Amino acid sequence: MGLLFKAKGSSSFGLLLIRLSIGSIFLFAGAKKAMDVEGFILYVKSLELMPANLAFISGFILPFAEMLFGALFLIGFFTPLTSLALSFMTVGFIGVTAVNTPENQLYTIPVYAFYIVILACTLTTLFSGAGIISLDVFLDKKKGREITVTDTPKTENVQVQAPQGIQDAVFEDVKNAPEKIEINETEIRN
Repeated sequence: MGLLFKAKGSSSFGLLLIRLSIGSIFLFAGAKKAMDVEGFILYVKSLELMPANLAFISGFILPFAEMLFGALFLIGFFTPLTSLALSFMTVGFIGVTAVNTPENQLYTIPVYAFYIVILACTLTTLFSGAGIISLDVFLDKKKGREITVTDTPKTENVQVQAPQGIQDAVFEDVKNAPEKIEINETEIRN
C-alpha cells in the first residue's frame, strides 16, 4: 500500500527525470535547428513577429542557446540559471505558438499546452534545485562548512563537520552564514 499512498520520498530521482527529458528536448531541438540555420532564420522572419534584423539575430542565436542550456540542464550544472534561461525561452515559445495556432487543430491539445508542461518542469527545478544526482552537488560549497562548538569553562574547540548528502532545504537558515560558526555550549544546553 505504500506505493499507492506515498506522501514522502526522494525527490532527486524525479528531478533527474525532469532534467533528462527536458534537457534532451532542448538539446535535440536546438541541434535540429542548428543543422539548418538558414532555414530556421527564414522561418523566424516569416513569423513577422519582430523586425527583420532582430529576427535574424534571434534565429541565429536560439538554436545554439537551446543546445547549450539543454546540455547544462541534462548534467545539472548551474541549474538555477539554466532553469531560468529555459523558462524564458519556453515563455517565448508559448507566445509564438499561441499566436500561430492553425485552425485545423481545433479539437486537439494545442502545441502551447506542451510548452506549459515544459515551463512547469523548468520552474520546478528553478525553485527546488537539480537534486542530488547532478554536478551542482559536487560544486556546492555548503557541504564543507564547519561548525565550531566552544565550551565556556574549558574554552576548547570541537570541530563538527556538516554531514554530506543532506538536501539543501535543511541548510536554508544558514545559507549566508560564515564558514565558521562559534556556538557556546551553555547556549546549546538551554
